[in-house]
Parts: sequence; structure tokens; C-alpha cells
Amino acid sequence: MSDLTTPHDAFFKVTFGDKDVAQDFLKHYLPTQIANVVDLNYLTKENNSLVDERFKESFTDMLYRTKINGEDGYIYFLFEHKSYQDPLVILQLLRYIVRIWEEKYDRKANRLPIIIPMVIYHGESKWNVQTKLINLIKGIDELPEETKEYIPVYEYELYDLSPFGQVMIVGLALTKVVLEVMQLVMITDTKKFRQAMKKVLEDIAQLPEDKFERFVEACITYILSVRDDVDIGTIEKESREILSERSDVIMSVAERLRSEGEAKGRLEGRLEGEAEGRRKGKIEFVLKNLSKKFGRRFTKEMKEKIQKADEKTIDYIGENLLDISLEQLKEVLK
Repeated sequence: MSDLTTPHDAFFKVTFGDKDVAQDFLKHYLPTQIANVVDLNYLTKENNSLVDERFKESFTDMLYRTKINGEDGYIYFLFEHKSYQDPLVILQLLRYIVRIWEEKYDRKANRLPIIIPMVIYHGESKWNVQTKLINLIKGIDELPEETKEYIPVYEYELYDLSPFGQVMIVGLALTKVVLEVMQLVMITDTKKFRQAMKKVLEDIAQLPEDKFERFVEACITYILSVRDDVDIGTIEKESREILSERSDVIMSVAERLRSEGEAKGRLEGRLEGEAEGRRKGKIEFVLKNLSKKFGRRFTKEMKEKIQKADEKTIDYIGENLLDISLEQLKEVLK
């Protein structure tokens, strides 16, 4: 696995990686009949991620171990954060569950642990993807009951935080802030966004002292990373109005993020400048040698095309200067 990290991935791991948030979320959002057999006192985070590299832009996951009906069991969170819904997300979940089973298989007892899969979604549209695998099977209603026994009985719990979802945000201030921020970053209407921002800041004021700065930084970083229409100045202004007593912490976090952003910008600018300098050097080298090789046949139009060419094309020409013919050069520059 590479170190590919998205803003969604980073935010989810900081927030749902906190045992208090995970415990409180499960306490309030697990169906009652399931909550009755899950002992949250044993909740322990596992460190492995099961999401395939190609899906990391769209999904983030987290696995918790606990006791379910007195036996070792697992709760698997999958956080979906892409602009469109994948109708086969249920198969991806099943694939990850099988991987957990393969790793956690009790060879001595010849038993597999129970795994409760949970999907958290916060897109712009309502979730319209099947939550039960059996409903995807073609012609399922016409199949005899005996045939259905060959189909895995499997579904997942869905928490739709989209504007069309029915999830009521409840729980500790920590949990409420996390879920509200997940909703906030997807709001497209500017007026509604500002209203939601005020509500988030009001709940941030209730965060426990020992987690206040860490969660504030996670929330601000996430909002700024996902939203192009919000800047640090806007957050500072809103904070001063709503968080009069604790606004100094937010100011400190905002200033640190501003400094880090400026440093990152300077570094990126320097790297871009160096890359552009190397590119210009390559172009000058290619132009000089092609002019010597082809003389007047190396036209002004061809020179302009080389100056506009991408780095891959320039590198190819540079590596084949001795062998390339004028006709081949024209073909490359098409």
C-alpha cells in the first residue's frame, strides 16, 4: 500500500479513530437489537486498512474489535466520499469482510468471528444502492426457496448523511461535530453552508478540553481542504463571534495552518520553478541539436510545437536525436 491520503481519509481516521467517537456513534446509531449484544467496553481499534489502492480516492475504512454476544467480533466502518454512488459497493464490502475472516479465522475452534459492516455516506444525492446482496440477484423473486439457500444472506447498516438522508445527529459533542462537518463540506448552497457552519462552531464550543485543539484542527483542515469557497479568515471571523471564550485556540490553530499553507505554497512554487527550469533546458537542447541536424528544413512551426510539447514528447525526441528522421519528427509532433 502507498501513502495515498485524501482529506476525507485523514479526517475520518482522526475522528473515528478516536475510541470515544466510535463508542458514542455505535451507542446511538446501532439498531437496538444489535446494540443489545455488542459490548462497547471492549472496543479496540485495529490498525489495518482493507481498501484497495484503486478505491482509496473514494473510500476510507476502519476496523474495531469488540465483544458481540460474549464472543470476539468486529465492527467494520466504510466511509464513502465520492461524488457518485457505486452500485457494487456491497461486493466491495463483502470482499473486505472475507479478508477479515481470512485473517481472524480461529483454526483451533474452526470458527469465524461475526462482523457487522457499516457504511457512512455523505454525498450530495440520496443513497440509492442496495443494502442487501440478495436483492441484486437476477430473478430472485421467481427462484424457489431451496435455490435461495445457495445465496449468501448479507447486508450492511447504512448511515446516509446526505441532505436527503434521515439520520438525526445525536450524541456527545465530539460525535455531533464530526457528523455535522461531514455534512457541512457537501452543502452546495452558500446560505445553508454559513448556517451549518455556525451550528458546527456552536457544538465545537462544547468539545472537551483534552480533545478541543486536536478536533478543531482536524475540522478546519478538512473544511479548507475540501471547500474552495472558504478561507481561514472566514472561519476566524465566525469563531470570534460564536466562540468568544475559546476563540484564541481556534486563532492559534488557524495561524499555524496559515503558516503551514504558506510554507507548502513556497515549496510547491520552488519545485514548480525547478521543474519548469529543467523543462526549458531540455527544450533548448533539443531545438539546438535539431537545428544543426536539419538546418532550414527544421521549420518555425516545428519549433513552436516542440516548445508547447509535453515533457514525455520532449524526452522522447531528446533520447532519439541521432536516429530520428524529419518525417518521424513530424509524426511525433502531430
